[in-house]
Amino acid sequence: MKIIKDKNKNNEKKIKAKKKSKTKDPLLFKKRVKVITIICILVIAIELFIMYVMYLNRDSKLTFVDTLNSIHNVDDSYYLASGSSNFKYSRYNDSFIYQYEDLNTEDLELKQAYAEQAKLVKYDKELNIVFESTFNGGEYDSTFYDAIVANDYIYAVGSYIYDESQVSLKTRDAILVKYDLDGKIEWFRNYQILGDTEFKKIIAVDDGLIVVGQSIYENMEIGNHDMGGGIIVKYDFDGNIIWTNNFGGNKSGIFNDVVEVEDGYICCGKDAVNYGLIVKFSLDGERIWVKNYSNTDEIGMTAIKVKDDKIYIAGSYNKSESSDDEGNKLFEYDACIFIYSLDGELIDIFSIGGSLADRFNSLLLNDNSIIAIGYTKSSDIELSGLGYKEKMAEGMIVEFDYQGHIINSKVYGGSKNETLNDIVRSIPTTEELINNTQSYILIGYTNSRRNIFQGNGKDYFGKVLKYSAKFELEREN
Repeated sequence: MKIIKDKNKNNEKKIKAKKKSKTKDPLLFKKRVKVITIICILVIAIELFIMYVMYLNRDSKLTFVDTLNSIHNVDDSYYLASGSSNFKYSRYNDSFIYQYEDLNTEDLELKQAYAEQAKLVKYDKELNIVFESTFNGGEYDSTFYDAIVANDYIYAVGSYIYDESQVSLKTRDAILVKYDLDGKIEWFRNYQILGDTEFKKIIAVDDGLIVVGQSIYENMEIGNHDMGGGIIVKYDFDGNIIWTNNFGGNKSGIFNDVVEVEDGYICCGKDAVNYGLIVKFSLDGERIWVKNYSNTDEIGMTAIKVKDDKIYIAGSYNKSESSDDEGNKLFEYDACIFIYSLDGELIDIFSIGGSLADRFNSLLLNDNSIIAIGYTKSSDIELSGLGYKEKMAEGMIVEFDYQGHIINSKVYGGSKNETLNDIVRSIPTTEELINNTQSYILIGYTNSRRNIFQGNGKDYFGKVLKYSAKFELEREN
């Protein structure tokens, strides 16, 4: 019995020794570490994949926006464009998400939003991007409506949200931003009167900058403040205010554009619903006269030019003279150009339209013709290349002579929506100079599937287009 016990003890010692030797085996230890590491990596990879799928699912429900609102040909050297973007697809700027408490809900639910950021873009003669800058003055949304070059600097105007409460209230502060010619911010000035303020257009004059826009009450607020509606502000080149003035309803009044004339400035916009507005101010900012046109669409008059002592304004007007059974006026909007004298008297209206909403957003005055651009929603409008899609908008270009006859037209359309916002003459190529021909640069945006790289049928993409004098599309960026 003693011999058997000794043998058992010896066997136990051998087994323990064997186990001990295994735990001290460096190769076995490394194998275990490797297996554990692989398992950890797989777990992390699965979690990342799940997060990525959730991210894609969330983004698939959102519509991302990239728009261009204005463009300028700067001394036939380059182009300067302005707008706004979520920068979802940008190679130059990063998108970001901000959080805010929704004041419109009782439980103050915390929400998230992709910031819509102001965008400033410089293009070379061939429409290649030189730089794409944004505005870093706030933690929320911002946008630019216009930008010009003056005194070797860039001045951009628009609006931004700087306080969390403005997100729910849907109010903004107007901004004037100064950049150097490389797109770096020098300074910015904000401007506020009634709670919701935006700057829409800017022009340079000999001794400063003229800026126009809107300042109105926030939703559900009422009052009798007499400084709101359409606003005009004169700044010096250092951003100091020289004078201000205004006109129009403090719930809807707006100045969309301004032009300098010999003895002052003429603004166009909207006073109340369906009331187009033209106001002339003196060089010192005093109001000289006011004219209304009581038959525009809800946007009003949007772009103004002067030629040969006449004012040309882009917009839309109601051609219907009918009413419904209750006596309410029916609206049927045609795109149009209003022609006024320098005294503000209506001379004529050049128009084109169908049975649905059509409008011109901007225009260009040539020596012998007027080119107007905008959008159409009609199926029965007489335009070259119309491809009607129900409840969708197509960009349109229409050329009139100065008697109001249509010379040429073109549609910029796709699978969904397009609109054209601004037009300038292109920087002439050597061939164009030799042949004495002219081409045009147009900007706007689309959410159509235009090609494999730009357009997914959902998100909006800003577009820069080059058209020949015969309205042949030569380039699309």
